[in-house]
Amino acid sequence: MNKSVEKNNLLELKNINLTIDGVKILENISLSLEKGKIKTLIGINGGGKTTLARVIIGAVKASSGKITKQKNITIGHMPQKIQVDKTIPMTVIDFIKLVNDKNLDDNLQSWCRRLKIENILDKQIHEISGGQLQKILFLQAVCGNNDLLILDEPTQFMDISAVNEFYKILEEIRTTSNCGILLISHDLHLVMQNTDMVYCINRHLCCQGKPEDINGHPEYLSLLDSSLQFKNGSEIAFYSHHHDHIHKI
Repeated sequence: MNKSVEKNNLLELKNINLTIDGVKILENISLSLEKGKIKTLIGINGGGKTTLARVIIGAVKASSGKITKQKNITIGHMPQKIQVDKTIPMTVIDFIKLVNDKNLDDNLQSWCRRLKIENILDKQIHEISGGQLQKILFLQAVCGNNDLLILDEPTQFMDISAVNEFYKILEEIRTTSNCGILLISHDLHLVMQNTDMVYCINRHLCCQGKPEDINGHPEYLSLLDSSLQFKNGSEIAFYSHHHDHIHKI
C-alpha cells in the first residue's frame, strides 16, 4: 500500500475497482494527487465521487487495484455531510477538537476570525446553520497542516460571498503549504481559475484534462456557460460538462 510514488506525487490510484452487492460502483480508476496541485472531481450525483474519496482515506476498501502513498502522509478530509446527534451536548469548539485536538494549527483563532465563526464557538454544534457547519468541517480539515486535503462539496450551503472567500483561502493554503488538494463537486461546477486538473467521474474516469484544454479534446467537450463578476473584481467560472460517449449501464 505504501510503496514508493513519483517524487511530487502524494498519492497514486491505479485501476481502482469497487463492487458492492454485485453492483459496480467504481471501475478501473487511475489518477494521482500531487504536492501544490488542485484537482477537481466532477460528475453527476451517484457517479462515485464521494465513494472514491472514501476509498482514498481508507473508509472503504477497494475490491481491486492499488493505492500508493508517500510515507507518513497526513490527509485532512472534509465530508459532504454529517449527522450530529441532538441528544449529545457538544459545543462547536469541542467538535472541532474531535479531529485534531493534538495537532491544531497554532493559528486556530485567526482561522476562526477569517471564517467568521469566532462568535459561534460556544454554541451547541446542532444549533448552527448548514453554512456554518461547512466552515467548521473545512476548519477541521485544514487545521492539522496536512499534506493532502480532500474536500467534498465544500461550498454547499454557502452564499456567493462566502464561496468567493473560500476559494481565496484555498489558494492561499495551496501556495503557502504546498499541499495537494482534491475538490469534489457535482453537475454545475465552480471551477477555479487555478484548478490544475479536472476529472469527470461516472463510475469510471470518463474525461480528464486541464480546464483550459478541455474544449480542444473530443472527450473533454466542456463549455463555459457564464462567469460571475463580483463587486470586488474576483471571478468564478461555471463550467457545463458535455461529452459524446455513452456510459455503460
